[in-house]
Amino acid sequence: MAKQFGVCCLLVLLAATTGAGIAVTETTPDESKKLTVTFSGVEKAELRNIQSLLDIWQFDGEDVPSLARLRFLHRKATEQIQEALRPFGYYRSTVNSQLRNEDGQWKAIYDIEPGDRIKIKQAKISVQGPGEQEEDFVTAIESAGITADAVLDQQAYEALKQSLQSTASRLGYFDAEFLQNEIQIDLASYSANVALIYETGARYKLGEVTLTQDVDWLSQELLSRFNDLEHLQYFDARDLQGLQSGLSSTEYYSEVQVSASAEDAKDLVIPVKVKLTHKNPRQFVYGVGFETDSGVRLKYGITGRRLNKNGHHYAAQVRATPIGFRLAGAYTIPTRDPRTDSFGFSSTYEREDSDVRKFNALGLGANFSFRDGLWFKSYALTYQVDQFTEDGDETTTVLLMPSMEWARTWPQDLNERINAVNGSWLRFRLRGGSDSVLSDTSFVQPTFSYKWIKTRDNGHRLIGRGSIGATWVEDFDQFPVSLRYYAGGDVSVRGYGFEKIGPSGSDGRIAGGRHLIESSIEYEIPLKDQWSVAAFVDAGDAFDNEPEIRIGVGFGVRWQSPIGPIRIDLGRSLDSPGRGNVHLHFSLGPDL
Repeated sequence: MAKQFGVCCLLVLLAATTGAGIAVTETTPDESKKLTVTFSGVEKAELRNIQSLLDIWQFDGEDVPSLARLRFLHRKATEQIQEALRPFGYYRSTVNSQLRNEDGQWKAIYDIEPGDRIKIKQAKISVQGPGEQEEDFVTAIESAGITADAVLDQQAYEALKQSLQSTASRLGYFDAEFLQNEIQIDLASYSANVALIYETGARYKLGEVTLTQDVDWLSQELLSRFNDLEHLQYFDARDLQGLQSGLSSTEYYSEVQVSASAEDAKDLVIPVKVKLTHKNPRQFVYGVGFETDSGVRLKYGITGRRLNKNGHHYAAQVRATPIGFRLAGAYTIPTRDPRTDSFGFSSTYEREDSDVRKFNALGLGANFSFRDGLWFKSYALTYQVDQFTEDGDETTTVLLMPSMEWARTWPQDLNERINAVNGSWLRFRLRGGSDSVLSDTSFVQPTFSYKWIKTRDNGHRLIGRGSIGATWVEDFDQFPVSLRYYAGGDVSVRGYGFEKIGPSGSDGRIAGGRHLIESSIEYEIPLKDQWSVAAFVDAGDAFDNEPEIRIGVGFGVRWQSPIGPIRIDLGRSLDSPGRGNVHLHFSLGPDL
């Protein structure tokens, strides 16, 4: 019994001694001992990949986990670094590693020599099957740059695989598969063989399109005009996205779900199912805002999104500022393509009494608008009665004005125009009247406007805009002030008040000019998050005979909001001395 007790005591003592030894080995160093991990010999993508795969990197700048674990992670580091460099073609890299403690600071140092990148000896890359001639497949292979004698880049290889698969999915090659997909490395000859063979299989087609509404909202005849898909056309996801965006962009539906799954296909034909959820038939719009040029702005309006099954809709709005108000109404009838084409009637009544001009204008009109390729074209006929005061004299003018307007915006997708990277906007407007056809005077007035945006590689944006217009009028005194040209303001020549540039009358008001010329150049530099700063130079004049170009310079800040940049600018006019030549400008809206 005593002997058994002695053996038990010995076992307990051995266990206690062993446990104490483990505790000493795993003891965490002093909390003040931080770890610093440094690299040399690599940078950019290679360095980032090393850091993402290196276990010891997670403790950079942190307390050392334990001495045993630190040494373990350090021993693994060389192999992990070499593994991280292989996707870039470095198969002969060497690593000189050190782990030392200096004044209580642990340092893991890795001096890396990547060596030469392995080259491709043979590249066998092809697309086979019915889709082998598809331009998107051909472009993907050519742009990958995986050819004989090229440096092996496994990331480019993986990117090409993903590109082929995504292209196949987008174009309807749902049975596509890789017949061969491998990279062979021969370290003895330090070369690589790449094989990537993709079989597309047959391309699926689109079958019958079924549009289902949650309520009986629009007629099937009108709905069919939203659909550009042809029966048994080849599948292309972009066409389905076009159908969805065309329906979503209207005021008729709050939700558009388009379903076209290969699982529902019969004999390679996929049925298209569209589920439509209607919007509230009426929308009320109201708001309070502020314009640096006209002060507090009040707005109230109503939109009748859908008046009947033929898709007729209407809108009415009143906008008031301290210097006047404007009433406007419109009734619109969709025509051939309800997404872009319409015929409508409109009416406006506007009154202004400012230090620039004083007038009342009533307009009644009809218009026809449609898209022609990249151009949006509109033709209108307006009967307008203007009563205006100039040099103390009150004049009433009646005009029957035919007009046309062509506009082109690129890119066409609104989401790409809100905060545009690159793009342009062009507009040409022509209007006129004849004293032989219900007009008090004859005139012709063309106006051309443009804007362009170019983003450089460093993210800086260069923005230019301008306008040029001219008026040939028989009796300028009969020509309404609401149709004359003015310059100055937030979207004209900054550094000047709203429409404060132009010929003046004897009463001190800006009388407006026959002609217009404006130009602007702006340079924008991005800062942090959605913020940026900009500097600009604006120039222009509204004039009768010879222009006297006014120049405004300044700077501003920008914030990229979901509905377009919020722009706050401080502009200074160069031709008027004193404190009054500095103006604050505020604007909001899409870039294009």
